[in-house]
Amino acid sequence: MSYRSLASSAGAGFLVLSFLARLPAAMAPLGLVLLVVSSGRGYATAGLLGAVVGLGAAAGGPLLGWLTDRYGQRRVGLIAAVLDGGALLAVLLAVRSGAGPVPTCAAAALAGFAIPQVGPLVRVRWATLLGNRGRSRLLPVAMSYEGAVDEASYVAGPALVGLLALTGVAAAPLLAAALLTLGAAVPFALHRTAPPALRVPVLVRARARLPRTAMAGLVVGMLAIGVVFGATATGTIALAESAGRPGYGSLVYAVLGIGSALAGLATRWLPATFGLADRYLSSAVALLVGTAGLLAVRSLAGAPPMMALLGATVAPYLVTSYALAERIAPPSRAGTAMTLLAGGTTAGVAAGGGLAGRLADTFGFTGAYAVAVGAATVAVVLAFATRRTLARRLTRAGTSGGVPAQRCSITSTAQVPGSSAW
Repeated sequence: MSYRSLASSAGAGFLVLSFLARLPAAMAPLGLVLLVVSSGRGYATAGLLGAVVGLGAAAGGPLLGWLTDRYGQRRVGLIAAVLDGGALLAVLLAVRSGAGPVPTCAAAALAGFAIPQVGPLVRVRWATLLGNRGRSRLLPVAMSYEGAVDEASYVAGPALVGLLALTGVAAAPLLAAALLTLGAAVPFALHRTAPPALRVPVLVRARARLPRTAMAGLVVGMLAIGVVFGATATGTIALAESAGRPGYGSLVYAVLGIGSALAGLATRWLPATFGLADRYLSSAVALLVGTAGLLAVRSLAGAPPMMALLGATVAPYLVTSYALAERIAPPSRAGTAMTLLAGGTTAGVAAGGGLAGRLADTFGFTGAYAVAVGAATVAVVLAFATRRTLARRLTRAGTSGGVPAQRCSITSTAQVPGSSAW
């Protein structure tokens, strides 16, 4: 079964739409920095607004996921997209008009809070769509594809910002992000693949709870990989500045995204006998090896190969984490589970960037990269500690390997399968 089968299941137009709908989240942070700095407010203000957006996203993502589980992706997704697009425009107007910090930060917080959770929720759509059509064996393929598309969006987004910045209009990147949110995220929310709101009995809904210990472990694991992202980005920028080529930092870091996208596609060929719990531990160990390679970097020219290596280890960890969440979460809590993982990553990026920035001031880029190694070490310890718990949860869910057993559709109006286990 190939990636072509996904296009036949949802339509090629849906694949394009879901990719475009992710771009604003990758464009907005950099576009905000360019806008603020060009207005003369400096990097300190840009960093503050960036942190506000990140905190808003970490808080809003899980809430949006819970709301979509209760009220459906169409309604919640439409409201979120409109709010986010409007908030981005409000930030633009606030900065251009010289508004005070309170209204500007309020608009930035709303922009982060309402970011459409395209990546997590499209995974829920695949689980529903493929389950309804009796094609659940395609789910690992879909998860691999989504991991690659996530990484590709975080390469294409900054690249698009760079192209728009060449126009000399500082507001162009953020304006484009706002318009793309309204033009792509709104149609994505209303697309025919969006599962409707669940209509399950109250008793069943009460039983269909997330497995707290297992989910907490996965969220902390995603927090760790977010720290890896934030620290690696900060370290690479510091490396480029130390080499006298500050503009090259983002280009070198983009190699990580390219490597991760290719590795994400390749995970589709992992054998089904390589169980998810074992794959989770193995990918965490590989992530540690990838981050350790950063400590060997001594020059800007030596960084791209290490970024490619790290990217190749990032994708299996991300894909496996999302696959585990999809398998162990009750169908009625799928959106909540996916957005909890995404929120953990967002919070980790902010924390990793902040900590790495402080160490970079004292120890240079190597100090920042050391933060990434420390986070990957935490991921390994966590994966080892939770492996048995995850394996038991997978057994309850009806699978222990990479190919999931067919689950009932989460659009069921009767009962959530296996809800008594939670």
